[in-house]
Amino acid sequence: MPDYASLRDEILDLLEPLTATARTRRAEQTADRLCGAHERLLSGELTVVVCGEFNRGKSSLLNALLERPNILPVDPYFATSVAAVIRHGAPERAEVTLRLPDGRLEARRIPLDRIGDYAAEGGEHSGEAVLLDLRLDVPRLESGLVLVDTPGVGGVYHQHTAVTMGQLPSADAVVFVLSAEEPLTDSETAFLREAAHAVRAADHPDALFYVLTKADLPEDIGADLAAGRRKIAAVTGREPEDVLIVPVSSRLKQRHLAGAADDDPERRARLLAASGFPRLEEALWSRLAAHRARLLLGGALVEAQAAVRTLLEPLLTEESALRDGSRTRLAELRAETERESERLAELSSGAAPWRARLERELDSLRAGTAERTREEFERVWRRAETEHLEVRAHLTKPDRLADRINADLTLARSTVGEWAARRAAALQSGLARELGVELAGGTLGELPPAPVLDLGGFGRLHRPTKEVPVVEPATYRTVTKQRQARRASGPAPSGFGDRVRHLYRQAQDFFAPRYESYQERVLDRPERVRYRTVEQEIPERVLKERRRELAEAVGRARRDQEPMVARAVEDAVAAFARDIAAELDSRIEREKERTADTLERLRRSAERTAAEAARRLGELAREQGPLRELGERVEVLAGAVQGLAGPEAPAPAPPDAAGGRA
Repeated sequence: MPDYASLRDEILDLLEPLTATARTRRAEQTADRLCGAHERLLSGELTVVVCGEFNRGKSSLLNALLERPNILPVDPYFATSVAAVIRHGAPERAEVTLRLPDGRLEARRIPLDRIGDYAAEGGEHSGEAVLLDLRLDVPRLESGLVLVDTPGVGGVYHQHTAVTMGQLPSADAVVFVLSAEEPLTDSETAFLREAAHAVRAADHPDALFYVLTKADLPEDIGADLAAGRRKIAAVTGREPEDVLIVPVSSRLKQRHLAGAADDDPERRARLLAASGFPRLEEALWSRLAAHRARLLLGGALVEAQAAVRTLLEPLLTEESALRDGSRTRLAELRAETERESERLAELSSGAAPWRARLERELDSLRAGTAERTREEFERVWRRAETEHLEVRAHLTKPDRLADRINADLTLARSTVGEWAARRAAALQSGLARELGVELAGGTLGELPPAPVLDLGGFGRLHRPTKEVPVVEPATYRTVTKQRQARRASGPAPSGFGDRVRHLYRQAQDFFAPRYESYQERVLDRPERVRYRTVEQEIPERVLKERRRELAEAVGRARRDQEPMVARAVEDAVAAFARDIAAELDSRIEREKERTADTLERLRRSAERTAAEAARRLGELAREQGPLRELGERVEVLAGAVQGLAGPEAPAPAPPDAAGGRA
């Protein structure tokens, strides 16, 4: 089966002669639409966001997938701190967006080997970096695939969750990374539950992937996979057997890549198989190809099919008129085409009924989106007041409170945007059915980011300290000493014999003294008093005052943001209205070009003699030939695209016993 890149190239090659034919036939609207389809297909990107908790191995996974060891910083202690957007580019380069002390943003080119200084928490410039843009000469990225490495959600760096949430609205597909070292945590399931409503790809099963990294560490990975499937199924509403989690080992893939050319090829092949990456790449690349086929290839082929019909039908109508030759048939064809022309003229007029219906539908969309926006943002502010302001760490560290609320606002904005986009798509589909035309151009754009809540002016609350006396008692030590052990001691006895013996012992003590050891307890360090600094609890009155001040700041931010968000919704719906009206007018104009061409051909057919009609039939056969061939190519490519897209890409086979620890 052809892959995405080859199908895209074939469709691009197909659009060029169709556009040239349309220009030659002066079908300018058709040519312009084909040029637009060509440009969208050529520049179309598919964004895949890789996310998960801190230290789950996201950067290692991307390094292994790209087969570029250490291109993204990997450290068990320092987390990725900014989003890294990876596109195809040659020559390779890295550019980082920095926030300067005065608040301005500056793009700076940096060497590839200094990415860690900007992208890793604790790096030399990590506090200044806002976004990292990498251009790598990797074949997988040539067809417009964009990979985004995000900071971990949860963990100790609370601002990372906000950064990750900010990337989700642009995601066409999401790879959620789990780790075999730790079961799926409550914070991970909470993130999945909230993000599932904000991701553009959430409705497409082939755009959500789950990868279990470090799968070579546990003895039996099966239990971890089963537990993960159950938890994800509970969050996403799918059956556990429908949840695909692919176990991989980035470490084994890196060992495979690091092997020298003269290493044992069988050993390297075993390492690659055990890493699980062949199974992951089979699932990932094939499903992404299917998703891109739906998003990008299908729209281009719809335009190609419409162009072939628009260019071929006038020729077929002219041929029918010439072959029949009767005035009756010519009149029937002219009357039919004129009715179609009148219908199109009515549709293109400013008073066309569809315009009034569109306005009513847009009013409903506008009101519904505004109401949904109020509900989602009300939930954020209510949660801030009832939950976040009750967290002690948020009172003492207001920057954490701001990060949490900003992450919630980003998620709310994405949720509203996705809901409104689905409503807009339904509106567009219903209008297309009523008018009998296909509408693929109008889409509701993303809502702009909500204004950032800044609580930096409050500073952090520090616990008060107190000097507490600490008495260190005197310490003693025991020493061993020697003293003379006297044989004669005390006064001399009264008896003669006893006196002689006493004198004898005294002589011994003098001329041959004896010594004995004894122990004595002596002072080692006298008692002393020193003072130790002790942190005390922040007084409840101080916390209460801080809670009140922060609540007022949050309330002011809420009042300031509400009209901004309302205007953003209004602007997004207005832009969608302009887009869908322009799309409809463009399609109507294309059909008007077709009917005008047909009427002119019928007029000329009525004036031709039999000999001229015969010659013209030969010319028509030659004109129709290339268009028929292009139409056949379109049908073949449409079948190939349908085969690539499919209802859902098949899941890879589950690992066998030998690969269970891959």
